[in-house]
Amino acid sequence: MADQLTRIAIVTSNRCKPKKCRQECKKSCPVVKTGFLIVIIEINGLVKILGDDSEGELKTLIVFSLNHESCKSLFTCLSKGSGFHFPPCHILDVSGFRILLDCPLDLSALTIFSPVSPSPKMEEEEQTYDFAVNNCLDMRKRQKILKSLICAQPWYKTPNNLHLWDPSSIDLVLISSTMGMLALPFLTQTKGFSAKIYATEATTRLGQLMMEDLVLMHNEFQHFYGSDSGSPQWMSWEELELLSPALRQVALGKDGTELGGWLPLYRSADVEDCVKKVQTLKYAEEAWYNGTLLIKAFSSGLEIGSCNWTINSPKRNVAYISGSKFHPVHAMEFDYHALRGNDLILYSDFSPEGVLTNDEHYNNFPASTTYNSSTPRDCSADNDDRILKECLLRNDESLEEREKVAFICSCAVDSVKAGGSVIIPLNQLGIVLQLLEQIPVYLESSAMKVPIYVISSVAAELLAFTNIIPEWLCKERQEKLFSGEPLFSHLELMKGEKLYVFPDVNSPELL
Repeated sequence: MADQLTRIAIVTSNRCKPKKCRQECKKSCPVVKTGFLIVIIEINGLVKILGDDSEGELKTLIVFSLNHESCKSLFTCLSKGSGFHFPPCHILDVSGFRILLDCPLDLSALTIFSPVSPSPKMEEEEQTYDFAVNNCLDMRKRQKILKSLICAQPWYKTPNNLHLWDPSSIDLVLISSTMGMLALPFLTQTKGFSAKIYATEATTRLGQLMMEDLVLMHNEFQHFYGSDSGSPQWMSWEELELLSPALRQVALGKDGTELGGWLPLYRSADVEDCVKKVQTLKYAEEAWYNGTLLIKAFSSGLEIGSCNWTINSPKRNVAYISGSKFHPVHAMEFDYHALRGNDLILYSDFSPEGVLTNDEHYNNFPASTTYNSSTPRDCSADNDDRILKECLLRNDESLEEREKVAFICSCAVDSVKAGGSVIIPLNQLGIVLQLLEQIPVYLESSAMKVPIYVISSVAAELLAFTNIIPEWLCKERQEKLFSGEPLFSHLELMKGEKLYVFPDVNSPELL
């Protein structure tokens, strides 16, 4: 012990109440500021101090390349994410450079906020109507739900533990998709942040439109509740204790340590400044960082412009696989060739439901794994590769998505036939484009002429943008361009006055 630096942590257990504070000890720890998470707030409410070489609950993974022991990378999972709308977020150290992989927002956490404030006057007016018994029960249930939510201007939840990292310690940011970009303005406006940011051209533009739409949506809450200054009242422990267990877990996390990740939303100027700092790339375009790392983006098939990354360094070649789709409807196909010749492959959100999880053999695949083409493998490994290849080539995922879209179209037509109207809330571009092509076909087959409205502050720019980006689309779409057809049918629908685009529901033309 004489030649080692000994750390001593003194915690007064009877005074430590981590669920009633914002974990200032965790934020102020000098070692945490360098990027090593050594302060852990446990579920039972006690603070635990861990060293760099500790095991257990520390979410840091040392990944060794199979061909050489000296080739190692430090991989830290900040957030495992929860599907398309909240992709994973990781930190990767390669050749002495610290790389942030995606910077998303947990939009699902917005469900703890009430969309409408149930004022006493509203309740009195509702009670003056003569509702049937069932309607009264539904109204009371609705009021109960609204009262259990937080009636305040929303804050937005960033990936767990991202706020604990020193922004100046991050050298490089790689954005894989539009959803993985939504929290980036929080980072770019932080003091000390000077990292290089890479994203594809399509992801950057689509991400900018989504962030601008989010800011405009948030402005409606600001007009309703007024502007906040400082920490909102709902973040006090007394208010958090009044929430239901499910909502309290969303706000605090399972271990009660995620309250510090909530932030007030950025402004339009922050979005513009953020986008200016992004260096855009095309698929397979080479970008050198500091003359050491060679960065390339390859199509993931998930969405238009979404990508996986390869990072080549003097010591090792690393591939990062984000959320991917192997049989996309509109986006360029998943690029398998980019995975060849890598010493390390990180599988993050690689296994979509219905592709790999149906095979029991792959249920225990780790979140991160390694493979080196120069390493000898036995027959079982070759058999595993064969099975994996067969799974990837299956189109169950694409068929399931088409079936769901067809079901929505069928239900929409049935509702219109019955004299009703249909509202479909969406925020995934690929699904929007599919519905805009399929719903008119279903309406025409039923001999019905019904207008279609797309309502969004960025809808016009978004639809126009999708018709000028053939290089980001699948071969079938590119062939339409060569034959003189529009890439998507919504352009013809707008010319034929079958499709109308409005910035918001209060547009005079819509009313």
